[in-house]
Amino acid sequence: MRLAISALVLSLVASAAPMRAQVTLALATDVRGRPGGSVVALLSPGIKLTTGAATGTETLVTFDGWVDASRLGAKRDSFPASVSGRLTLRLRAQPSSKGAVMAVLQPGTGLHTVSRDGAWTRVRRSAWIATAAVQKSVAASSARGATKAAAPSSAGATAPAASSAVPPDAPDAPDAPAKAGASGKPSGTISSTGTRFRDLPVGRVLGGIAGGSSVAVIARQFGWVRVRVDGWIPEKDLVTGESAAPPSVTAADLRADPQAMKGRVVQWEVEVMSLQIADPLRVELLRDEPYLLARGPGQENAILYLAVPGALLAEARAMPPLAKVSITARVRSGRSEPSGSPILDLLSIAKR
Repeated sequence: MRLAISALVLSLVASAAPMRAQVTLALATDVRGRPGGSVVALLSPGIKLTTGAATGTETLVTFDGWVDASRLGAKRDSFPASVSGRLTLRLRAQPSSKGAVMAVLQPGTGLHTVSRDGAWTRVRRSAWIATAAVQKSVAASSARGATKAAAPSSAGATAPAASSAVPPDAPDAPDAPAKAGASGKPSGTISSTGTRFRDLPVGRVLGGIAGGSSVAVIARQFGWVRVRVDGWIPEKDLVTGESAAPPSVTAADLRADPQAMKGRVVQWEVEVMSLQIADPLRVELLRDEPYLLARGPGQENAILYLAVPGALLAEARAMPPLAKVSITARVRSGRSEPSGSPILDLLSIAKR
């Protein structure tokens, strides 16, 4: 009798456990820390997901990949690590800056660490995704399997030419016909009022796109469109992996080796004291060049000169005394004359 009861209990437990399956995501989709909660990441098409429990409208999925280990911070909630700072973090398929981007993680997102490979850490996260996105991904995978099965298998057969058209029921198909750009992808034109673009749906604003600009449509998701726009920017404004200094760089590091750090880019949190105009004594600043007198980074008590370009002058003037700000800046001088304080050219500034 006890044996029969035990078998029944085991059977009920097994039937209640969620079925786990591997799914390849077919469209860019955001995931949330809990059902209906805040977005923790934007997943890219092609990422491998393991599905778990489902609430009906949302499904629990698990994904993993590689991140820059220097960007990981302290534990958060039940997670042993988290995305540090105020910038998003890219999750890659391989431990390399050339690895395919599988997801973009939001600042503060908690993560489980799996392994380490040099400067890279493999991390894992479970989060909630729209069940519809899982269903569409499964359907897309099935459709691809059916297409492969129907392909001619004989060596002499000629395969049909690949079509660039997107099937009407494909996950990324536009809601209405769109003209094709030079690359063959759907394209569109921004409305006359212009728009702002974000790193995630309902995410952080990164900038604006002027009205009338042409964009390529990459993906659609629940009222949001992922677009790509081509344009030209001054090379001096481009921050690349080669020029970016590690987050741990301090003002003392700049003064200790000013030549090595010249031209490097730092991302710091500093305290702004006042907006100044350069006098003849600041020999490494231009005559009458505006600069912010600041202190930092972080808890450091070092004096910094932040040269302000014209495009950021209005924002700099609006900063109240002792404001805490996040900056991205390029090192002009690690040890300026005569004070020895670093001079940095501001690339961006935002109140914390």
